[in-house]
Amino acid sequence: MKEKKPSNATLGDVANMAGISKTSAGCALKNLPGVSEETRKRVLQIARQLNYSPDARLASRMAGLRQAATRDLLPIAWLNSNEKKDAWQDYQFLSPYQEGARLRCKELGYRLEEIWTRQPGLKMRRISQIIDQQGIEGVIVTEPLRHVRLNWDRLAGVCIGGGLLMPQLHRITTNSVFNLATALKMLKRFGYQRIGICLTEEAERFSGHQVRSTAYYFNSTLPQSRRVKHLFFPYMIMKPGVDGEMAAAWVKRERPDVVVGLSNHLVNWVRAAGYRVPEDVGVVHLAIEDDVLDWAGIYANKREVGRLAANTLVALIQSRELRIPRINSTLLVRGTWRPGRTLLIPKPK
Repeated sequence: MKEKKPSNATLGDVANMAGISKTSAGCALKNLPGVSEETRKRVLQIARQLNYSPDARLASRMAGLRQAATRDLLPIAWLNSNEKKDAWQDYQFLSPYQEGARLRCKELGYRLEEIWTRQPGLKMRRISQIIDQQGIEGVIVTEPLRHVRLNWDRLAGVCIGGGLLMPQLHRITTNSVFNLATALKMLKRFGYQRIGICLTEEAERFSGHQVRSTAYYFNSTLPQSRRVKHLFFPYMIMKPGVDGEMAAAWVKRERPDVVVGLSNHLVNWVRAAGYRVPEDVGVVHLAIEDDVLDWAGIYANKREVGRLAANTLVALIQSRELRIPRINSTLLVRGTWRPGRTLLIPKPK
């Protein structure tokens, strides 16, 4: 089927047929406030009838003029649901997400406004009021939030990670299945025989249970003597003391020659079991960041996740898609393998 060529209809033509001003017609087409829902639907119908398309070059020039005319950066909300208020700044395994988003927002003429959802007395209704009062049109939702009840009628949103259940927003997250599969493939290539996977059940659920499926499938390809019973902690945040004892007991019982996981305590747990790292047991991290930068494993490109979240959200705002998407999408960011001090890699013969 041939695609229809754009007509020569102008915004003025649409406005004249609708019997309103060009300003009102423009507001209706961009889903801006100031026109009734009935008028907006009529204008959209006329635009389709005339096969009207806006001039993207003109829109781009006008956007540049608007940015040059003001120094104020437009606000975007970053919903921080962590128990610790400054978690996204203080935790090195979290901060890259926000750094990437903040930098991209600034490049596009926006600024991040962090809202700590666990502030005493702060309910979701009040958060929604704050967002409305500050003229915020976009929200980045972060883990571990599961439900976000905001006024989505004039609000665009994206989420980082796999924790959010409702509403179904566009999602940007690391490709945890690809990252695990890549790590397992590399370890198999290096000759490791007994590969143990150590993760939390909550983090595994965020992948839609695909990580567990990948781990079980990998075991099914191995002879019985090389299979390690994987450890999935029954909570999301590792508990001091309890996690180390459980992990050390698991290492002693299963005797893996390499441990794969997400915790920056993995090396200490292996040592607590009486093994040297990497001489006796190797350690591979599935999301290397500044806290474990010299470890072997997968560099998860978390700054890119944050950058793409900001990029996607700004695109929604500028295209006036201020609502819960009818069909949501997921953007998966692949990690890259990195050697490090926690793994012995045989030299090629």
